[in-house]
Amino acid sequence: MRNNFGIKILVTVLCVCGAAALPLSLPRLADIDAPGEIKANLSSRLELSETDESSEDDAWQLILVNADNPLPDGFRPDLTELSGGHRIDKRVYPHLQKMFDDARQKGIRPAISSSYRTAEQQQEELDQKTEEYIRQGYSREKALETAKKWAAIPGTSEHQTGLAVDITTADASVQAADVIWKWLEKNSYKYGFIKRYPEDKIDITGISGEPWHFRYVGLKAAKEIHRRGICLEEYLETFRKK
Repeated sequence: MRNNFGIKILVTVLCVCGAAALPLSLPRLADIDAPGEIKANLSSRLELSETDESSEDDAWQLILVNADNPLPDGFRPDLTELSGGHRIDKRVYPHLQKMFDDARQKGIRPAISSSYRTAEQQQEELDQKTEEYIRQGYSREKALETAKKWAAIPGTSEHQTGLAVDITTADASVQAADVIWKWLEKNSYKYGFIKRYPEDKIDITGISGEPWHFRYVGLKAAKEIHRRGICLEEYLETFRKK
């Protein structure tokens, strides 16, 4: 089952402050070594500080988006361009860059396979997944029901927030995706990211386990979520009760 709680408060604050963006004097990521791969260029220039972040309003980075909590009407993330047509919230960009830089230094070669999606792109994703199940012999109704476990309906997908990325390997012939995911699961919290859909939290998130899907929630929340082995829904429930 899914937890449903006071996300309206977070959404209200988000609508007020969502347009604010972290000032960046950083280059856009146009040059890449592989499709979707962020090129190393910031490690020596960026230090991530939990103390600095805690002074910011964190409503934007803790927004909950799922079947029970759709995006508010008119939601528009402030995006920055990456390579390969990818886009993310510009406030997340330096954290993502730092994570990729540090991964490279450890011999890990991550690449982005999916990032921000428009509602139209999300519908295409759902339609494609539905058709896959129909080809496997499912009825259209059953195919759509099953597809929703992997691809959210438009308005309920984290990919529409600009805070989520799907990450894979830059070259499967050199490094398996599992190697990337294991490193990210162990280390992504240091950069404000979490593995959003753990296999053991399906009854709460409503989404099948996705080892490739990482979501930015901020350094403080990511550290706590990782330490306790919980998902975002559980963290927000604790947050709401405080």
